[in-house]
Amino acid sequence: MMLNKRIGVEDRGLYDLGPDALDDNLKQAVLRCIESQMLAASEQIHAFVADPTALEKVSESALAATLEQKRNVHGIASDRSISNVISFGATHIEGAVIDDGVRKERLEVDRRMGLKLEDLFDTVRPLSVTSSGHFWYPKGSYMSWHTNSKVPGWRIYINYAEEEGRSFFRYQDPHSGEICTLNDKHWNVRVFRIMADQPFWHCVYSDTNRFSLGYMIKPDIPHRSVLTRIRNKLKL
Repeated sequence: MMLNKRIGVEDRGLYDLGPDALDDNLKQAVLRCIESQMLAASEQIHAFVADPTALEKVSESALAATLEQKRNVHGIASDRSISNVISFGATHIEGAVIDDGVRKERLEVDRRMGLKLEDLFDTVRPLSVTSSGHFWYPKGSYMSWHTNSKVPGWRIYINYAEEEGRSFFRYQDPHSGEICTLNDKHWNVRVFRIMADQPFWHCVYSDTNRFSLGYMIKPDIPHRSVLTRIRNKLKL
């Protein structure tokens, strides 16, 4: 398992883990979950209409306009209009797909991922790992700029993209203000920190089928502590 080297990664608060962060059994569990999602959301994908302005909504100018208005966009749960993704399992998100088959497969992914996270985020206090975000990004989909700042803590996302280089995760460095874009490979695992007093603006765009499973890790472990733990656990 390797941590992709990026200039200033220690200060950015985002860690882009290599595809080897997921073992084969975990990848197979994710793929089974995706199969179940595609079956359960057959009506939604048939009705899906790609947004021709999706790239504009995740542009640097779009973020600048939001910041100029002094808005804090928390996320899809409080503002469904920020995204046209297909959501799963979240009763608090408008139009989410609720399906027992998807739930069963997601629970198996969660079980396997939970074991990895408990090892990576080993703490004196009990660790709370909860699912946070379960999305299908069809071609022409997006999640525009938001912060998730109502729920601070560490987030980790597993993403699978059918085609490499046709989707990305974009964020604003909270220290320098630089806009950073991470193009997706087939498998992606990214960790970042959400803080209530320092917005971490981020967004997603996809021009392929992209599947995302997220987790929230509590307590809100100090940044340096996480960096040291990742280096030790991954033997960097």
